[in-house]
Amino acid sequence: MNHQELEDLYIRSLDIPMNNAEKEKFLGEMRQHPDLAKQLAMHNKIRDVIRSRETATFGPNFASRLVLKILNSGIVIDRQIFSFFKRFQLAALGIVVALLILNAWLAEESSLKSILGFERTVEQEDEIMSFDFSEILNKDL
Repeated sequence: MNHQELEDLYIRSLDIPMNNAEKEKFLGEMRQHPDLAKQLAMHNKIRDVIRSRETATFGPNFASRLVLKILNSGIVIDRQIFSFFKRFQLAALGIVVALLILNAWLAEESSLKSILGFERTVEQEDEIMSFDFSEILNKDL
């Protein structure tokens, strides 16, 4: 028998007991292959350790609790984001009001659109430059 056949026989013997002829053949092969005997003994120790431990459990209704937690995770994240930014709302409002007052104080025109920055002034329109790509590309030709 080769190593794989011996290992398969051993694994099968864990679930279904060997008959006497198989036991004799198996023990004879184990005497000839001590390294495989050590490996199979290690399998047996691992199996005994796993059997001796209590079964792992996550408690009753674990699957339903997990599904509920996954479904509600979006709500929890939204609440966390809201509570994080809630601390800074008053400071942000103060900064916005201060910027509006500064803009109104420095504005040349006193219309609401110009104070809020929605209306362009004459100086801003003069600063806008046009760029003609065709003129630049055709200049070298």
